[in-house]
Amino acid sequence: MSRRMENQQRVRKQKKNKSLLLVAVIVVLCIGYLLTCFMSKEGQIVRNTSINGTDVSGMTKEQARQQAEKDFEANYKDKVLTVSANGAEYQIKIYDCLAMDGEGAAQKAVDYAHGSFLTRGWQLLRAELFGYKIIWNPHISEENLLEEAMGASGLMDVNTTVQTTYETTKDSLIFHKGKTGVSVDREGLREQIHEAVSKADYDTVIESPLITGTVEDVDIQEVYKAVHTKKAEATLDPKNDYKIVKSVRGVSFDKDSAAAALAAGAEGEDVIVPLKIKKPKITTKKLKKHLFKDTLGSCTTNVGGSSARISNVALAAKTINGTILLPGESFSYNGTVGERTTARGYRSAPAYSNGQSVQELGGGICQVSSTLYKATLLSNLEIVEHHNHSYVSAYIGIGMDATVSWGGPDYRFKNNTDYPIKISASYSDGQVTCKILGAKLDKKKVEMTADVLKVNERGTVYQDDPTMEKGTSVVVSSGHDGYVVQTYRNIYNGKGKKISSEKEAYCVYRKQDKVVRVGTKEPEVVEDTADTSEETTSEVSEE
Repeated sequence: MSRRMENQQRVRKQKKNKSLLLVAVIVVLCIGYLLTCFMSKEGQIVRNTSINGTDVSGMTKEQARQQAEKDFEANYKDKVLTVSANGAEYQIKIYDCLAMDGEGAAQKAVDYAHGSFLTRGWQLLRAELFGYKIIWNPHISEENLLEEAMGASGLMDVNTTVQTTYETTKDSLIFHKGKTGVSVDREGLREQIHEAVSKADYDTVIESPLITGTVEDVDIQEVYKAVHTKKAEATLDPKNDYKIVKSVRGVSFDKDSAAAALAAGAEGEDVIVPLKIKKPKITTKKLKKHLFKDTLGSCTTNVGGSSARISNVALAAKTINGTILLPGESFSYNGTVGERTTARGYRSAPAYSNGQSVQELGGGICQVSSTLYKATLLSNLEIVEHHNHSYVSAYIGIGMDATVSWGGPDYRFKNNTDYPIKISASYSDGQVTCKILGAKLDKKKVEMTADVLKVNERGTVYQDDPTMEKGTSVVVSSGHDGYVVQTYRNIYNGKGKKISSEKEAYCVYRKQDKVVRVGTKEPEVVEDTADTSEETTSEVSEE
């Protein structure tokens, strides 16, 4: 065999040996790989596996979850995001907004090298050589928590836009016109925060996006409603024990002029609108000074008659005493005194009814209404309703009386002054007195006069009385003359000069004839059986 053939045979043998060696190596490697694949245990994290830098090799899913969540609290508890806005920096405490999905991170660690059988070996080898590093960042848990954290940082207060404001002074309404500025773009800032959290970038300062603000238009009508006040005089509150209600000055302004001036003003400029002021005539100070301080008018009359009549007069006076009338209010005697009943303390006493004197519950209280009438006249108050008696009253001057009856005539007057008035009425020592208390701001004086226009003289009516002997008579009623009277309210100034005289009441009083009973009984004739003489007859004639 030649040398050449020997060499070729040797080369073939070497190649065969190499092939067998390669096959052997591949078989060994395959067996080793398969053995490696068998090494991956179900439910256990492979070696060299970490979550966010913490080794979790050999842990179960639950152990890895707990470790990931423990690391989250330790690593993020003090994390803040720094946001720059309008030249200032703000710190957002982000921890309360974050949540860590430890379950998801642990599941990813467990799933590694536990896929299909033939891939496990490779994943184990890669973990052994390079490690398996899981980065699992926290996320924003709830948007409302992020909103609260942004607000707590002060970011939401960044707003250089100045809205128009206004204020009032003693005589002016001043508008401070607003200026356009910028504020934080909430939506844009939230997006940047989400991005920073997803990257776990808590070191880079976030530049907050800004939006241009808008100066809102002024609603002149709303400003007017807030500024406008209606003038109110100081008064008393009848629902609160007549305590003083303070006066209010009236305030308003021209809305059209204000709107035009505001529209013409530049941003940041003060626009001054004059106020229209109406001052109350009766201020709180004036009311306190003059309240019930003066006696406007007073009248006293003598009270006579039975004890029942006197009792009725005293009760009626007590009932109206202390009555307060605010300006413009009217007083009703019947409405204030009420129905005259025994339950309310009234007694039967003489009173006129249809021109006749009768016994009536509350008889005599017309004396109180008449006394009050005279006091209100002297106070120069407005009389709303007045009726005189059928006959002239003995206790008060002609034309000065005021009759009343429940369900019938009433006496009413109005407080036509600028201040509250109060009735003072009392009975004492056979007299009833009525006063009107109020504020007397001038020196005017009222004097009442009565002009008798006509006198209807009483006649005499004779009534035959068969029970009385002829030639005798008895006056049953003295009667009254009738009158037609016009009263006048005369006003005098402080110097005693009459400045006005106006008709007040036209009163018609009926006459009542004198009544005389005359005897018509003939005297009885007595028969005398004894002797008579001229002397005896002469003596009877003398008598």
